[in-house]
Amino acid sequence: MDETHATAPVGEDLPAGRLGIDILGTVTGRRGSQRLDLGEPRQQAVLCVLAINAGQVVTKDRLIDAVWGESPPKTAGQSVYTYVSRLRRTLDPGRDPRRPSGVLVSVSGGYSLRLAPEQVDALVFEQRLDQAGKARAENAYETSMRSLDRAAELWRGTCLSGIPGPFAEFERHRLSGLRLTALELHADLLLLLGRPQEAAARLVLLTSEHPLRERLRELYMIALYRCDRQVEALRVYQETRRLLMEEFGVQPHESLRRCHELILRADPLLGPPSASLPSPEPIPSSGPSPEPDARERRSPDSRHRTAARTKVARQLPRDPVDFVGRAEELARLRALLSPRDGAPPHHVVAITGAPGSGKSTLAVRAAHMVRDRFPGGQLYVNLRGATPGMRRLQPIEVLGRFLRDLGTPPHAVPADVDEAAALWRGELDGREILVVLDDAADLAQIRPLLSVPMGNAILTTSRESFTLLDDCARVPISGMRRAESSAMLTKLIGAERAAEDPRATMRLIDLCGDLPLAVGIAGARLANRPRWNVTDLVSRLDDERGRLRELSAGDLAVRSSLAVSYEMLAGSDHRLDRTAARALRALGVLQTADVTAHLVGALLGVPVDTAEHAMERLVDAHLSEMDEPGRYRLHDLVRLFAKERVAHEETEGDRDAALDRALSLYLGTTLLAVKLCGYPRTVPTDLELGAGLLPLASGRQARDWLDQEQANLVSAASQAMGAPGERIARLGAALAFALFWHLQHAGLPARLQSLNRQALSVGRRLNDHRIEANAHNHLGSALNMVGRLEEAQNHIRRQLVLSRRLSDLHGEQKALGSLAMNYLELGRYEKALSCGEAQRKVTMQAGHVSGEHFALTMIGSAYHGMRRTGQALAVLEEALSRCRRDGNRYQETSVHEKLGRVHLDRGDPESARNSFEDGLGCARAVKLKIAEPYLLLGLARSSRLLGETDRAAAYLALSLSAARAVGNPVVERLTEEEATILTASAKPVTAGRARP
Repeated sequence: MDETHATAPVGEDLPAGRLGIDILGTVTGRRGSQRLDLGEPRQQAVLCVLAINAGQVVTKDRLIDAVWGESPPKTAGQSVYTYVSRLRRTLDPGRDPRRPSGVLVSVSGGYSLRLAPEQVDALVFEQRLDQAGKARAENAYETSMRSLDRAAELWRGTCLSGIPGPFAEFERHRLSGLRLTALELHADLLLLLGRPQEAAARLVLLTSEHPLRERLRELYMIALYRCDRQVEALRVYQETRRLLMEEFGVQPHESLRRCHELILRADPLLGPPSASLPSPEPIPSSGPSPEPDARERRSPDSRHRTAARTKVARQLPRDPVDFVGRAEELARLRALLSPRDGAPPHHVVAITGAPGSGKSTLAVRAAHMVRDRFPGGQLYVNLRGATPGMRRLQPIEVLGRFLRDLGTPPHAVPADVDEAAALWRGELDGREILVVLDDAADLAQIRPLLSVPMGNAILTTSRESFTLLDDCARVPISGMRRAESSAMLTKLIGAERAAEDPRATMRLIDLCGDLPLAVGIAGARLANRPRWNVTDLVSRLDDERGRLRELSAGDLAVRSSLAVSYEMLAGSDHRLDRTAARALRALGVLQTADVTAHLVGALLGVPVDTAEHAMERLVDAHLSEMDEPGRYRLHDLVRLFAKERVAHEETEGDRDAALDRALSLYLGTTLLAVKLCGYPRTVPTDLELGAGLLPLASGRQARDWLDQEQANLVSAASQAMGAPGERIARLGAALAFALFWHLQHAGLPARLQSLNRQALSVGRRLNDHRIEANAHNHLGSALNMVGRLEEAQNHIRRQLVLSRRLSDLHGEQKALGSLAMNYLELGRYEKALSCGEAQRKVTMQAGHVSGEHFALTMIGSAYHGMRRTGQALAVLEEALSRCRRDGNRYQETSVHEKLGRVHLDRGDPESARNSFEDGLGCARAVKLKIAEPYLLLGLARSSRLLGETDRAAAYLALSLSAARAVGNPVVERLTEEEATILTASAKPVTAGRARP
């Protein structure tokens, strides 16, 4: 996100015919894609007041004050009436003049603009900023970043530009302040996400434009410090202090002074995000005894009964003294079970997590830590809720055992559950006992034991989430942190052995998925085989087909642990449980990082709401994880288990049908998304799709979906193209081709190469020349992106031959355009001109508009390379005009970049900068990441030639960062060359208007 992030206004993505008002830039009104004439500035000012207060009543007097201030003319009231009348004709053109407007409504004493908040870009901006702040507060940094990026896309320049009146002036100031807050939050998130170089590059400009904004300075200091630029960070503080003293005679704020002190002493608090929080306090092996005053607060009757009951149970299993990790969870458990202020313990605490996550060990460790807080004793039972081959205990069995342990004669233990539960509560009254119910199958198994008198506590573990249990403090656990897994393995096999091959040790932990059970089994196997190296076990686990088999030791096995949870669902009397088991099997069919309910619905062939309920059931059973709402993920070992189950329980035909439906959903939705985004024409497919599409309705929705699903789409396409069946392989190739423009514009040549090499193999295997031709074209484009020009040309020439053989004009013009670009990069401008002109001829014959835009760009660039500057300008200006006329913002971006180069060579850096800035605005509006490095490099060159060396350096830093992000070594090299030139020609720092 940055301060000049230009984009299309909100209205472009509004459904056809729906009204939208945009004020974050030049004030515009839109109905669908149609632009509205909003009249003179004061009429627009009236509209802005109503839009900011959409849905609310604005009195006429308030409108007058907002537009004219304290000294309005006598005609102000009539002018407001006239402006409203004109606005109604514009905003509600189909209205019968005799009927009241349904858009701009007259109400008692004023007017109301009946728009939803999402129809006014400023209100949308505030909503997204609020969402970003809430996500940041919940440590959902990626989610917060996405909300900020979407908020930034709404700005197109100075808000309410050219609008008169005090209201507009106030709103400009207010909204600009919110925008600056958003920029600060964005920089903060970059630091939290471990991207200090990018944060520093952005903050250098922001601090120069807002030198007295102390929060920006503080973030800049932290960014510099994390880039190992401590001296520069200290200089920023000194400069800030000097400015504040000179301007206002005050010292920096306390937070900035503290930051300065931390930098001076290189405090670890300022380190990377993982080290930015203080370590938790060491947790002693056992909790303190209750304070005397807490003991004395017990009633005399309670003390009497406690003394009378001499039988004290001490049933906890051995304290796991070699326990490692889980410091945060232990601290929370201790706070719940033994509050430091002497308050009673929380009466029910549940540790929940996936099979093998270490719930039981954690519970025993926590119970030993707080046992002194429970002088009445500690009861323990393994409920065998998920023990392979063992019958789970019934509630009456557990109640009977505990009552006998507490001194109730066997003959006095009731046979009825309710009666036994009542006696249980009476026996616990005043005792202060900790009860550990380990491995509960479900809530029904333990419900009769949970209602305990104050002072007693239940600590239970389960694979279920217990979300429906009232007043239950849940402590969910997942996999261990990497450092904890490493410490656990080291304890089991010895430090020397673990350190022999650190890479192999880390790989072993990866293969175990940081699951405590798996790490423990791996460590036990190595401990029992002293002649094995860590590498020996890694080589066995690397084979997915045998990994679950290898992760077993004695009676411990990951597979059997998972199987218990699965079989509880598969054999349940509840339909939802059985559907959840089906869903788990189905997720073994598709190799994607995560899934949505829509995709699971396609895999199962069931409605979306049924699939969602099934996935939520898997989450409750801790067989699936949900990192963000609506997206479900399997642990790696659970995924392997799912693949085993589906291979064992489903026929090959059923598996292929499920994969076909999922791929059809992906392919159909991708084709729709590409169309909504306005990408150039994609490769058509004649495949019948076996599933419906997702309900995408706008370009923004489509781009968000493609961004979010990109890794899954690539993985699914790759999996399908590797399948033996013809239809599945064709679906995979079609999906790979549908993703071409999105991946190219995102600057991902490696993914393009990988996918299209697979597609080429599919085409050859199926003897399908159309698939071959398209794969050759996409491979050539991907190789062009990374400067492998000769290799790229071979693929493009092969595509040209195949396209002409197939009489495919679209493919032929693509090949000619790719060859033109290739020759430009090789410096063979006459050849580039020839191919560009040939492409234009074919596009005009085929009626392919965007292809003609590309051809004109190539022709103009070829003229530029041949030093025929006048012809280059003329052709590129024609290309720009046609792109704007036809709404092709993707190619318009490229034309601006080419024009900027021509202006630089003509010695006109000011015009060049304008072209590069326009191009950068287009690129960011359509998320054309591949173009940003070139445009930022052009802005660096323009700024250097204009004598603005500080701006030039900032642009260079951003260009280098963008080039590395998209894997463009060509721009990296050009950026380094420009940096050398800049250093040699450095001048005193000057202010400028460039804003990267």
